[in-house]
Amino acid sequence: MKALTLTALAALMAGTAVAQESGPRIGDIVWPDIESYCSFMRAGHIFDYNDPSSWRWVLFTNFPVDETDTIETPFMRIDDQLRQLAQIDMQEIDGGVVRIYRSHDANPYRVELTMIDGEQGSESAGYSGTIMVSRSGTSSEIAYEGDCGA
Repeated sequence: MKALTLTALAALMAGTAVAQESGPRIGDIVWPDIESYCSFMRAGHIFDYNDPSSWRWVLFTNFPVDETDTIETPFMRIDDQLRQLAQIDMQEIDGGVVRIYRSHDANPYRVELTMIDGEQGSESAGYSGTIMVSRSGTSSEIAYEGDCGA
């Protein structure tokens, strides 16, 4: 039974690796006690404030230092590197926006962040949607959830 379980686990991990190789790898940024303005995690991820290993983000932004857009220059881990992105476009959609970014690489990544408005509080706003990363004719997409605010 143990050998069967290990074989099944190896097959699942191999399938994940193959799926990830088809496009850019969207990785987690593990940062306990992050002080960010926007913090987005994979959809379905269980966040526990008291468990540092659960502080896993797929996209975050710094607090604004002036009157600029708070999510103009987010950070993501793409293909095992932390990358800062620059917003190049924004399109309104029903219930939210799509923000389009580019990395600063010689052969840049293109990132489409679909932000569907969620619960609104007095100091924060919830969002969910998808993040699609493209480069050289391949792409990867994940679902996320999180919030922006103090």
